Amino acid sequence: MIRNEPGGYIPIPDNLRAFLMCGVGFFFKVPIVLLFCVMVDPPPARAHPHAWIDLRSAVVLNESGHVIAIEQQWFFDPLYTVFATDDLTLTAGTQKKALTALARINLQRLHTHGYFTEVRMEGAKIDLGRVSEFESDLREGRLWMRFVVPLVVPIDPTRHKVSFAVFDPTYYVEILHLRDDIVSFRGSDSGDCYGQIIPPKPTTEAILLARAMDRDATPDATLGKVFAEQVEITCY
Repeated sequence: MIRNEPGGYIPIPDNLRAFLMCGVGFFFKVPIVLLFCVMVDPPPARAHPHAWIDLRSAVVLNESGHVIAIEQQWFFDPLYTVFATDDLTLTAGTQKKALTALARINLQRLHTHGYFTEVRMEGAKIDLGRVSEFESDLREGRLWMRFVVPLVVPIDPTRHKVSFAVFDPTYYVEILHLRDDIVSFRGSDSGDCYGQIIPPKPTTEAILLARAMDRDATPDATLGKVFAEQVEITCY
């Protein structure tokens, strides 16, 4: 399936299904993916992105009302779900354990890439800590993962302009908030805060570049930000 809008999917042919599997191998199961890519004949269409994640986010505040973390829920697309779970034991007694182990591997690898999360204060990038709180499950046939990305230093959103974005820098994976979703807040004084989701506005040049990207090309680590949503946090 390919997402034609957040939360909506259309069928894809088998050869493109094989190709998309090659594009998402950086998460895990890399040796299997590489072998699979050698065995299949990739289709002519090679445009980015190759996988899709529906996002739900929440800003976590401490007792002083300072931002201390960004909580995220990732809903992976149906194709990636099948690919990622095809050799897992998902019976009633072992499903939770298997999916938790899968999420742990996923997050260990995402740590190197800052969990695809960028937090800024007054335009300056903020350091992030290591994820320790996470869980995973299957929801309506899709792989779901919830995790909390902590900030190294809390930020007072009443005194500073705070924003964040969640994106794959290479745009192999497209990450967008669920349609009509809102950014939530939890913690002290969360009722005095709101988050505005600003949609991306890629140029025609960037769109054409993404469409033309070959899967074997050197990844462009600046492309994903062009297609990323920005969330601006305002607190009173």
